[in-house]
Amino acid sequence: MLKIFLAVLVAASPLAHADEKPPKKTVSETAKEVGHAVGTASREVGHGTKTATKEVGKAVSSAARETGHAFRDGTREVKKAVKGQGDASSKGESTPPKK
Repeated sequence: MLKIFLAVLVAASPLAHADEKPPKKTVSETAKEVGHAVGTASREVGHGTKTATKEVGKAVSSAARETGHAFRDGTREVKKAVKGQGDASSKGESTPPKK
């Protein structure tokens, strides 16, 4: 009988407290919670920005490196082509005369 009474008492206890109002928060407590929320959000944005900036920096660096290599290779090809023309004229071969 005691077990049943305790079970009913435990089940009814939330109903007894249901009409009690939660304690009101003061303005300073509310401001503190808002400050924490803003701080957390700005920290998350900062971390996201840092990560995005790193990725962009890596992409720019890679593109610059590839561009530099292509420029170097192109310059080498131009030098080879110019050197090839210079070799032909220095060996005694002449271009056909202009008419």
